[in-house]
Amino acid sequence: MYTVYVIDTIGDAHVLEFKKFEYRNLMELLVNKLHDEIGDCKGRGLCGTCHIRVHSSNTEMQFFEGLENNILKKQLAYYPDSRLACQILLDEHIDTMKIEIIGGD
Repeated sequence: MYTVYVIDTIGDAHVLEFKKFEYRNLMELLVNKLHDEIGDCKGRGLCGTCHIRVHSSNTEMQFFEGLENNILKKQLAYYPDSRLACQILLDEHIDTMKIEIIGGD
C-alpha cells in the first residue's frame, strides 16, 4: 500500500491509501475517495479541473509535458509546482506525496 496526503478544495486534510495502479491516475483516486468535483474531461488532460499543487514528493517528477503545460498555463492560479492529477500515475513514485487540489478556474 502507498499513501498520498491531500488538502481538498475546501481545505480539509486527508490521508489516502492506494495500491499500485488501483486507478488509472491520481485524479481517479481523488474523485473516488473524496467525491470531489474534478476531472470534467474524464482524464484526457484537456480541462484543467484536476489542477493540483505538489507540495512535496519523494521523487523528482517530470513537469509540464506538452498538453499539460498548455492547459496549466491557462489557469488563473498557476504555480511552478502545478500539475494535472490526471497525468500522474498511481505508483511508488508518488508514495508520501503531499498535494493540494486547486481545481479549474
